[in-house]
Amino acid sequence: MNPIFAENVQILQQGVTLLESISNERYKQKHEVLASSIGEHFRHIIEHYEMFWNGVSVGHIDYDKRNRNLPLETDRMFAITTLKHYVSQFLTESIEPKALTISQNYNPTENVPITPSHTNRELLFLLLHTVHHYAIISILVKLNGGSVPEGFGYSPATLYAKMERKS
Repeated sequence: MNPIFAENVQILQQGVTLLESISNERYKQKHEVLASSIGEHFRHIIEHYEMFWNGVSVGHIDYDKRNRNLPLETDRMFAITTLKHYVSQFLTESIEPKALTISQNYNPTENVPITPSHTNRELLFLLLHTVHHYAIISILVKLNGGSVPEGFGYSPATLYAKMERKS
């Protein structure tokens, strides 16, 4: 398996493990410190994977076309099922490394920029984007008195560096 596919599988499975350990109430509860819920962050993560898989076959990924599927924010089991779907896609489908374009508009008063990219670059983006949101999710879980699996919310490089220091 492509190593970057494997890393995305690993990170998505971490999300499944966490979601299987919390209640649906905790999943959708907003915390006043961050004004967001665990579910909102998972919806955001999942929809980026959706845009990747929808766009890679046509050679253009538009991260602004997310559906903002609200049940992903409030239904933990739906989020688990969807994460498992993307794990399965990584395990069963292959993508030839290729150039593609992406768009994401940060300034609605400007034209949407079209930027050259590559499938591997976007897979790395998804991985790092997910880790970033997992770090926030980790805070939300801990603020509510919960715990997260060891390594949750850390990049693979950070975990590797920590292992190297212990050796």
